[in-house]
Amino acid sequence: MRSLGLSIIVGLIASFIGCSYKFVTSKMEELLFFMSCGKLLLCWFTLILFATFLIIKMLKKQPCASGSGIPQVRKVLSGQLDYDPLKVFLTKFSAGVLSMFCGYSLGTEGPTVQLGSTVGHFVAKRSRQGRERRKFFISLGACSAMASAFDAPLASVAFLVEGLRYRPRLKQTVFLLFFTLVLSDLTGLIFKGETHHPLASVVIPSNVKVVFILAALSAMLGALLTSICVGLTRWKSSKAKISLPISCTLLLAILSPKVLGSGTLLIKTSLSSTLPQTKTISLLLIKTLFTAVCFAAKLPGGLFVPSLAIGSMLGMFTSSFFDAGQDLPVLVACSMGCTLTAVLRIPISSALLVCEMSNQFNLLIVMLPACLLVEAIMRLLKFKPLYDALELSRSVFEPVAQTEKT
Repeated sequence: MRSLGLSIIVGLIASFIGCSYKFVTSKMEELLFFMSCGKLLLCWFTLILFATFLIIKMLKKQPCASGSGIPQVRKVLSGQLDYDPLKVFLTKFSAGVLSMFCGYSLGTEGPTVQLGSTVGHFVAKRSRQGRERRKFFISLGACSAMASAFDAPLASVAFLVEGLRYRPRLKQTVFLLFFTLVLSDLTGLIFKGETHHPLASVVIPSNVKVVFILAALSAMLGALLTSICVGLTRWKSSKAKISLPISCTLLLAILSPKVLGSGTLLIKTSLSSTLPQTKTISLLLIKTLFTAVCFAAKLPGGLFVPSLAIGSMLGMFTSSFFDAGQDLPVLVACSMGCTLTAVLRIPISSALLVCEMSNQFNLLIVMLPACLLVEAIMRLLKFKPLYDALELSRSVFEPVAQTEKT
């Protein structure tokens, strides 16, 4: 009974933290676009430099809070790494919010997963749980935070296996599924999101072959993004890695402000309207390069939403050659799932995530085979998942890992 009570506490707190982090970062992103598109542009430029300076200082003290946080959670689960969860939580939350305000092309899912995991980590340490129980608490916190923040309980449980490589037992899996389903409904009452989805009236595209063309193109785009990220991470100059995203952000704020931030604006645009081919391909390329630059700098942020945004632009551009018409939102959604699979190699999680976020599970009939095809292509190309590829590269913030005996 004590373990059950602690599990419920971990899940509730992690769920609230995940929703709170997403809410705060979304407000920061709104403030970002307000300041970058108005008379406050010069003031925003100054604040970017100051905020980035603070981020660097914080991450040097707590390097385990850098990047998306998912590789760190993996290592904690496998016993290769241990850190002070409270210090990492405070650093990740504050640095992540600042990164979003700066307009860097980073998502919220990685930090959300790590923030949720720190709750389970902290409770397990304080209650002196054994190794297996600690792993379950950490995974429960990560899963609860992701499920509530993205309203995607099924994708969150699947991500435990594919993304975090945690293998829960049958009873634990049933508990996680039931608990995250309940949590996503409860937090939905507190943090009310959008109820309208552009895919609500669409089921399967009439031209299914376009989906598999998108799968092949997504695989090539994912390989390109992975190669650029790894190449930039291996630069020896740490100052160059940090100054590059700052310079790109300042330049893009003037030339192409739509690519700033996580990419939610691009996703909404692609699902509700069309753009000229030249505009779409330029946004696609710029967003891909900008995401690689920001992520290679190990700034606190994830890849889910930027990858989905890149995929949405790819879907819009490719569909323009096939007169998609009413099929455009579905093709864009399929491209989003395929691109996320190509970058992170999580086909089931990617398909479920897009379907749950769009509230359209009928899309699984087409999207899941397409995502599995992308996974097969990436295996044939012998490309590693981006998180695995970056672990072989040198970290910007030294030391790479913090360990402490428990």
